[in-house]
Amino acid sequence: MKEELIVKDYEILKKINRIDKNNVFIDYIIGRIQDDNYRGVQCSQHNRLTFDYCDTLISVIYKIAGDAVFNIHVGDDNGIKQRGAELYYQIVEHLNNIGKKGTINSVKKNTFVDLARAGVLERFNKKGNKIEERQAIGENKISKRRSRIYSVVLSKLGIKFAQASSPFEKIRYFTDIVNNLTNNIASDLVEILSTDCRFNSINILEFMYIFSDDRQELDSNFKILLLTAYRTLSEHQKAELTKLLQMYCNPARNFHGNKVLSRDYHNWKNESQQIFALLGNSSYFKVLNDTILLNDGKYGLFTLPPSRSQVAKNKYFDYHKMDKNPNYELHHIIPFHVATSKQDALFIDNERNLIYLHKDKHAEFASLRNINIQASYNTPIISFYL
Repeated sequence: MKEELIVKDYEILKKINRIDKNNVFIDYIIGRIQDDNYRGVQCSQHNRLTFDYCDTLISVIYKIAGDAVFNIHVGDDNGIKQRGAELYYQIVEHLNNIGKKGTINSVKKNTFVDLARAGVLERFNKKGNKIEERQAIGENKISKRRSRIYSVVLSKLGIKFAQASSPFEKIRYFTDIVNNLTNNIASDLVEILSTDCRFNSINILEFMYIFSDDRQELDSNFKILLLTAYRTLSEHQKAELTKLLQMYCNPARNFHGNKVLSRDYHNWKNESQQIFALLGNSSYFKVLNDTILLNDGKYGLFTLPPSRSQVAKNKYFDYHKMDKNPNYELHHIIPFHVATSKQDALFIDNERNLIYLHKDKHAEFASLRNINIQASYNTPIISFYL
């Protein structure tokens, strides 16, 4: 252990490079671990939003406040309750009685923040203006400036979840929650596992090393290339890579008194495992032995065995009589996450539900969480002369 702590960064990077000097994945991972955003996607910041925990939180809020906007306690708790925040105090007390956790400060600073990021809670400033959560997410990575919150309300998604009448319906809405928390990773993985015959599953290290990367310049085609390259490594090479990554990402060795400069392999992996747990509670996936597969179970969206839609993609090019372009990617117009049954998933997975987009434009869908996107077309005016 002591020897590991004095090994220089560049010496470890050189050893990683020697695993396979011609492998594109090796080049990629060397660059990634040197990036300050090496951990990539991070879901809930403070709580593990499992299905059951999320169900409890939303149910309590809906039971007490319904679909009404309610004030929260502003500022730190000093033991004096504020007039107008009575519903908030009831929610805090109820959560504390159920789970033995939840204080006036923690619910608004931690729990409500995660629910807002999940898309089930809307938050408002002093003027009553809605806080744009995409900006709030960016603030966690870029800026320390944050708006003070004065009131909140369950979103449309939160109300739908609370009012769901069946387990499948509730899990279906939880799938949307997972998609929000993971920055559309769920939809991206569905696209890969359901449409590419080469991939039936993705294990935790493949997800951690490749698919957790949320840098916008990395499109899905490149990630598939990286996955293919990673799988060409032998088991010995993969084990050596993991050992060296753990050595490089050792906070005891590389802290340098600066948290931004430090790397922590176990925190990185724990985050990926937390995302796997979320995905495994959705209607998209099941997780077996740290490996994710399409969910073909009772509450899953896919048939047994899961159908492959590479056929649909091939039919798209035949249908439109066009050739493939390396700068363009196919995208489902109606996404998988709106499906409410296996039959819906089959209808969605159809060549007529696909559109060919430039890869840069396609990347915007993930970064904007598919919001503010509208498809339209113009009908030409045709004049008839008799």
